[in-house]
Amino acid sequence: MNARSAAAKTSKKKTVLVTGGTGLLGKGLEETAPAGWNIVSLHQREYEVAGSPAQHLILDIREKKAVDELFARHRFDAVIHAAGIASVDYVEKHYAESLESNLVGTLNISSACRRAGAHMTYVSTNAVFDGRKAPYKETDPVRPVNKYGRIKVECERLVSETLESFTIFRPILMYGWNHAVTRPNPATWIYEKLLRGEAVELVDDVTENPLYNHSCGETLWSILKVRPEGVIHCAGRDAVNRYEFGLLVAEVFGLDASLVKRVDSSRFPGIAARPPNTTLSTQRMRRELGVKPLPVEKGLRAMKAAMRAAA
Repeated sequence: MNARSAAAKTSKKKTVLVTGGTGLLGKGLEETAPAGWNIVSLHQREYEVAGSPAQHLILDIREKKAVDELFARHRFDAVIHAAGIASVDYVEKHYAESLESNLVGTLNISSACRRAGAHMTYVSTNAVFDGRKAPYKETDPVRPVNKYGRIKVECERLVSETLESFTIFRPILMYGWNHAVTRPNPATWIYEKLLRGEAVELVDDVTENPLYNHSCGETLWSILKVRPEGVIHCAGRDAVNRYEFGLLVAEVFGLDASLVKRVDSSRFPGIAARPPNTTLSTQRMRRELGVKPLPVEKGLRAMKAAMRAAA
């Protein structure tokens, strides 16, 4: 292939902007990327992301001028907006900062998408539900029990009422190998604790259907292709509580399950309220996107296989 042909082939690639792209969702997106797409990943902090195929840019999405200048310099075929403070307990104690990060940032990104005519996928959460009537369909009413959930409900409303081309994407508890620069997720946190021979206290009264980050990535790529309107849920097949999830991590990785201790939420009185059961219905994901929900054990075994392949 000569230089001109190579350049022509490269120019046909589409570009997706991913805000908050160094998180577990962004990593899953990178590792499941189909041919023909470039990824531009935004993050606020100045660090190097080893082994990432994406183009990484440092930008604070709270700064409208910076966001507008970014969209003026680049043509994005799609935008996945995942940035924002996502720690439930941090949001509960730092509400004003969290409003800026989530609501102001979402307004800036959605406004830029509207002017550019770019389809926006807004990454929301299962925390919009109160956990009393699971499994939840996309059409079920939202009733958050903590400040993080309330902020995400407002962001969903902002997106749905200001954009014509959008998808609201609600993933649930996600696990997988994260970038070294980001915080651990439930699976890696449990794995590392058990590997060090430390006990892990996990609640048995909070239930979800955990989502492997590669499944999340595959679902997002299907969204970029199909562009479904409205809300779509993304979750794994199995409904398990956190204690059961910890036992599965121990089993798959060959670690000491006796270190996994069963407790209930009263053991952690200082944290924000958690809805007891926010398992999500995945019927729309399966029907419209062709993505099958993955069993937890299969996802954890895929994690283990990836660890061996990287060794």
